Amino acid sequence: MKRIFFVYLITLAAGAAFGQTAAEILRKVDENQAFQSIEYTGRMEIVLGGDTRVKTMRTWAVGDSKAFVEFTNPEDRGTRMLKLDKNLWMYFPKEQDTVKISGHLLKEGMMGSDVSYEDAMESDALLDKYSASVLREEAVEGRPAWVLELKAKVPTATYDRRLVWIDKERYVSLKGEMYARSGKLLKESRSLEVRNIGGRWYPVRTEMVNRLRKDTRTVFVLEDLKLDTRIPDSRFSMAELTK
Repeated sequence: MKRIFFVYLITLAAGAAFGQTAAEILRKVDENQAFQSIEYTGRMEIVLGGDTRVKTMRTWAVGDSKAFVEFTNPEDRGTRMLKLDKNLWMYFPKEQDTVKISGHLLKEGMMGSDVSYEDAMESDALLDKYSASVLREEAVEGRPAWVLELKAKVPTATYDRRLVWIDKERYVSLKGEMYARSGKLLKESRSLEVRNIGGRWYPVRTEMVNRLRKDTRTVFVLEDLKLDTRIPDSRFSMAELTK
């Protein structure tokens, strides 16, 4: 599946219940949200207690293997991120330093947010890492949804277990819960606004809450969303990252 960078989308898995298998449900999610390329302006609102920090950015992505992000808010202006396949680099203009984000750093909150670098990097089809089944049907703020359970089947899975609520009409993820092997709830996500763009439904305003931190949440907003535009290969280069 082609993913919007920073935004949780759901890929193929397996399981069965309620007349449709988990694979069939998630395949429709994939078809609804697939793209060749994407370009958008984003805003990340990081709420820490009574303080709100706003990060703005421009993002370009091709498929699920290439993404480039440039932060535009005053305090982070010129900070850039480059994703190529499973590799992620950040460039910090004040220090003129390029850092490869790997190992334990991937679990850190991206720019101080509730979204980890590992979350943002995840692009493999969930079929490769999780088995899935439909648990039940349940409404989310009045929207009928399937509740799917994903269980890790390989050690490289980001989370041991996930629950996702898929809108039965629009085939988008409305809500998600991510769990550790111990059963502890680690994070929760919600789609706050879903919009029809070019005949397809996309979550354009989402919220992530890290349950391991106190009084914190991150709202991510997509603006000026453009699908299937031509993006030059030079955009996704180390030269563009450090210019």
